[in-house]
Amino acid sequence: MNPSLQILLCIAVIILVAKLMGALSGRIGLPVVLGELLAGIVLGPTLLNIWSLSWFTHAASPDSTSAAAVFKVLAEIGVVLLMFYAGLDTDVGMMRNTVAPAFWAATGGVVLPMFGGTLLARQFGFSWQEAVFIGTILTATSVTITAQTLMNLKQLRSKVGSTILGAAVIDDVLGLIVLSVVVALAPQIAAGNGTSWRDVSITLGKMVICLVSMFWLGPPLTRWVLKVTPRLHGHHTEAAGALVVAFALAFEAQWLGGMAAITGAYLAGLFFAFTAEHQKISQDLQPMINALFAPIFFVSIGLDINARQLRGATLFFFLLLAIAIGGKIVGSGLGVLASRFTARESMIVGVGMIPRGEVGLITAAIGLTAGIVTREVYTQAVILVLITTLVTPPLLRFAFPAEKKVARAPALEDLSPNANGLADA
Repeated sequence: MNPSLQILLCIAVIILVAKLMGALSGRIGLPVVLGELLAGIVLGPTLLNIWSLSWFTHAASPDSTSAAAVFKVLAEIGVVLLMFYAGLDTDVGMMRNTVAPAFWAATGGVVLPMFGGTLLARQFGFSWQEAVFIGTILTATSVTITAQTLMNLKQLRSKVGSTILGAAVIDDVLGLIVLSVVVALAPQIAAGNGTSWRDVSITLGKMVICLVSMFWLGPPLTRWVLKVTPRLHGHHTEAAGALVVAFALAFEAQWLGGMAAITGAYLAGLFFAFTAEHQKISQDLQPMINALFAPIFFVSIGLDINARQLRGATLFFFLLLAIAIGGKIVGSGLGVLASRFTARESMIVGVGMIPRGEVGLITAAIGLTAGIVTREVYTQAVILVLITTLVTPPLLRFAFPAEKKVARAPALEDLSPNANGLADA
């Protein structure tokens, strides 16, 4: 079959299955993202393994590009767009209103799981490079499912609900900083004793120069783009200009700073989040991301894993899962306990920070692509994301006392953009 036809058929099949599984997931009260991820597992080597089918296996000629290769490129573009969208829909006001307790909740929820995961991985014989990255995967938090559960319990605008949402925003920023440092230092970590402090200093220096240049040039560039693009003839010019900035900063982050490209994309989204046009840009980009690039990325995650590979690694996996759950409960809980939260409120904040989601999946995918972690670890990380998402709603319902209710259940539009921006992906 002609490779162009292979690619068209491949994308049609994948989007169809992703949306069907996403709709089914949404009907039973789970995030749509979870269904799209499961669609990839069904289509991947765990069950069907569509890349082994004759329709997708071989290109028509040696010079042709396979459907799998094109799909992988589209998935990588999807990662950049998802993180740009996450930055664009960051609720800056929410972060400001709960900055003190939310900061400590996010910090505790990043530090404890990372150190716990790293030490556990080392005990099981992983190299320092793999161990540090495994710890990094555990830092991520996605409160999409938490926000939905809090809304059902009429607790979204409560003290703990606002703190959880604010902490999730700060957690994203801290997690990206940790990821950027780990990715930038990965070659030095892998080299072990053969690496000098000079090499590490050069790597960190490039990263700092890159970040400083983005924070220095990013905001004025954003304002200039939004000033110029309305003068252009055509539709959605502001969104097009925003995409130019997002892809340019993603390129700069990886090429100049040696960091993950998503760091630049997320920062670009944050710069636009401070502008008056951010909502219009978000509305223009959301259909394209949710209809095409998000399902392609989340399905690609499932296509890359084989759940059968968990055999023989069950002890490590369940210990890692325990650290992933306990690290957030204890780390985030202790973080807000000093901010005049009760023990129960602190526990609820910790439980609300348990779910890993888009950022956790993206982090794991970056580690696999960069060769930092093995496919087996990648598989474990994806399944860990699934389990932490599933256990959070019942734990939250158990943690909240039944007699405490907020007077009004907020409407869906009251949700912070950061909480629900990717829920419909």
